[in-house]
Amino acid sequence: MKAGLKRWIGRTPDISAVVARFPVAVALMAIFTIIIIIFDNFGHNDSLSRMLAGLVIGAYLSFCVTVAREAKDQSPAYGLQIALAVIIAVIAWFSKELRFNLPMAIGAVLLVLGNMVIWRKSRDDLHVWDFTHKIWTGAVFATVGSVIFTLGVFAISEALRSLFGINMQYLVQDYILPVGLGFLAPLYWLSTAPHVDESCQELHDNPGFVSKAVSFMGTWLLSPLTLIYALILLAYGVKIILAGSLPKGEIAQLTTPFLLVGTLTWLVLEPPFIQSKALAKLFRRLWFPLSIPAALMLAISVGVRIREYGFTPERIALFLAVFWALSVGLWFTIGPKAKRDIRIVPGFAALLLVIGAFGAEALSLSNQKSRAISGLKQAGIMSDDGVVRPLSEVKITDEKAAAKAKGSLAYLTRNEETKVLNKIFSGAENIPKFEKFNNAGLNERLALEKIQTGSDPYQNPAITYDTEDKVIDVAGYSTVYGPYTYYSSENNGPLTMHNADGFEIKGDKSRLTFTQDDVTLGEFDMKAWLKTLPITGSKYQVENNKVSILREGEREIAVHIISIDHWRDGSDGADVTTATLKFFVLTKGF
Repeated sequence: MKAGLKRWIGRTPDISAVVARFPVAVALMAIFTIIIIIFDNFGHNDSLSRMLAGLVIGAYLSFCVTVAREAKDQSPAYGLQIALAVIIAVIAWFSKELRFNLPMAIGAVLLVLGNMVIWRKSRDDLHVWDFTHKIWTGAVFATVGSVIFTLGVFAISEALRSLFGINMQYLVQDYILPVGLGFLAPLYWLSTAPHVDESCQELHDNPGFVSKAVSFMGTWLLSPLTLIYALILLAYGVKIILAGSLPKGEIAQLTTPFLLVGTLTWLVLEPPFIQSKALAKLFRRLWFPLSIPAALMLAISVGVRIREYGFTPERIALFLAVFWALSVGLWFTIGPKAKRDIRIVPGFAALLLVIGAFGAEALSLSNQKSRAISGLKQAGIMSDDGVVRPLSEVKITDEKAAAKAKGSLAYLTRNEETKVLNKIFSGAENIPKFEKFNNAGLNERLALEKIQTGSDPYQNPAITYDTEDKVIDVAGYSTVYGPYTYYSSENNGPLTMHNADGFEIKGDKSRLTFTQDDVTLGEFDMKAWLKTLPITGSKYQVENNKVSILREGEREIAVHIISIDHWRDGSDGADVTTATLKFFVLTKGF
């Protein structure tokens, strides 16, 4: 048996080669997987879950160090890799206290991966392109493989349950999927990473299958679609100029994907065999000049947003995207051709994200704290020396300032900035000490309950209705289903909530459909119902939390609403885009 095991291991040279080339990265992914397996739901430990993100960053940094050292014909520097992994894991563990933005850090390390192939060497665009496209092609295959693996495991589990009564749910969820997705998938991706000295001569006139596929997508799909979109966006910019006003929340959604996809397309079209095509050559000539107006539109939109609502990490990320797009666009439009190194495109973005990772959270906190205090003072809620006036003496003199204060306080409470909140309200009458995420009663105490904060989706929450502490009256009903939680969104696909007796609830966007043995009994449109309710401050006024779905002879179906909350659009909250509904279903006569 031992000899057979050795022969089996000997037939897997790729995995052994991966472990030999990237031992620190493989070890970090193994630790990542073990933690997921041992700690159910990360032990409800936010610090542990953040450290897992740190392990991912550490593994990518280990990859970067290995490739960079190979490029310089130097040893792998395992001590440096381990030190970087430990440092980033500690930073991630304390990322909340350190105001360190993990998503930006992950983005930065991903963007810089391809640049490592000629680390601190002279320009070689084709080598960088070839290495980068191979590691990202590997990532695509790893992702597709992960999806197939997950679907296959669930299919096998369901087949065993249905045919033989064997329940593998816990084995699948607790062991098989973590090992497959947390360890084997990254291991496969590492096995696809080419060596730094791999030739890229084929990109001149004899490309491989994958390069041809990338060429086709870039030349005949992405290029024409992006150019057409650019013309539409330019026309939209002219329309905005003629109208003299900015639309709310649209420009960032239109321009940010455009700038990212367009720049990616420009990079895809780098190889000589692609640039020989007229359309590819035209796109590469036009792209960066076309990107500058789009970046300016985004800059104006982000500037207005920050002026009205202050800094948040999301808006800082958009600001960094503007700075990156304008800088790269101008450099590749008017800069010296000899210095238009493609490493600048992802490298500069990575540098900005590193700056954002260390500074975005702290800047947002400082800005929102300042806005909250200045808004409270300008509104007449807080005296000039920082003391909150008794509620009986509060008379709001500036509703715009009050809205600014309310929005900033919502940001601070949502991010559990208890120390900052306690400092703002130290010594204030009837404002309890903040010990966790909780602003219950704060708006009422500050006379802000009826103040609308505008249309910003990050600062306009509407806690619409909540009866979770009340007794549910089921008198007269024979069956109670639930409780259910349904998330309504315009982007949601259909979702079915099954019951053993054939009663089903099918959710699609904001509409719930009730069926019995595939016969439709009634419908409930959450969006339409919410629009009929009056709003006072941040709460809906609901006279009856039972909504009748069907009343037909002895048969009846009613939805008993426990709570609804959503992010609303429009100052009156009328445009409901997403909502979370908690409810029971009461029936009789079935």
